[in-house]
Amino acid sequence: MSFEKQLHLLKERGLKISNDKHALHVLEHINYYRLSGYFLPFQSRKDTFDDGIRLDDILYLYEFDGALRNLLAEGLARIEVSSKTQIAHYIALKYGAFGYIKDSHFDFKKPQVHISHEEWLRKVRHNIARSHESFKRHFFQKYHSETDLPIWIAVELMSFGDVSHLYRGLRKQDRQDVARGYFQIDQKLMCSWLHTIVYIRNICAHHSRIWNRQLAIRPLLNKKDTNWHGVDNSKIFAVILLIKKMIHFQGKWDEWSGKLLLMLSDFSRIDISKMGFPSNWREVIFDGKGAIY
Repeated sequence: MSFEKQLHLLKERGLKISNDKHALHVLEHINYYRLSGYFLPFQSRKDTFDDGIRLDDILYLYEFDGALRNLLAEGLARIEVSSKTQIAHYIALKYGAFGYIKDSHFDFKKPQVHISHEEWLRKVRHNIARSHESFKRHFFQKYHSETDLPIWIAVELMSFGDVSHLYRGLRKQDRQDVARGYFQIDQKLMCSWLHTIVYIRNICAHHSRIWNRQLAIRPLLNKKDTNWHGVDNSKIFAVILLIKKMIHFQGKWDEWSGKLLLMLSDFSRIDISKMGFPSNWREVIFDGKGAIY
């Protein structure tokens, strides 16, 4: 369907468009199918826009979703770096630089891992072989006899999905030591939350809609924390609480939550309850400090 026909179809379905040239420019740059994911909140009946809905209303929601996606990706990236650091450090100290290679150090046979250690290691080695990073080349040039990288280098070439599997494949006590030692959570929560982070990071990387998404991989609720009471773990607000708990780098939660507050202020017309925000979300996020929104 041509861009002109797409524009005609939108008008036919009741969307108010004040500037055809601008509308065509939008359709030339945003795939109609991608944009259609933002139509649904404005349609009480299938393929029919509610009275008075404008293209600008849809673009406002689209822009908000992009801002939210970028902010989530920023917060989750910090957790990814910390997680890689903590897991690699623990394995190196307990099992040695190449301890991740030995199946005997792990318990990959658990049903929740979904992959054998052999398969996981094969995938990691494949990704390392494909890498053109200079630090990898430098290591093998210096240590000719080695065929694998030490864990603190290898982890930097692992996808976060590989790291999540590595953590889940650790013995229970090892998982608990990592989770409690730095993140101050139970290993069950960390297993679940890392899995959710991988899922959300993939959504963000593919620029997919996220603001009102029902999460397919839902984080376990932290029942010991009153902030989590009544939280719907199928909504994005649960991911925001996860970020709050797992960002430990000094001052970074205050920085990130400040950006969240500013974004919500900039997009004040968005119904944040659709993302699972409770009525007392300010107190939950800012620990009762009464941030103004």
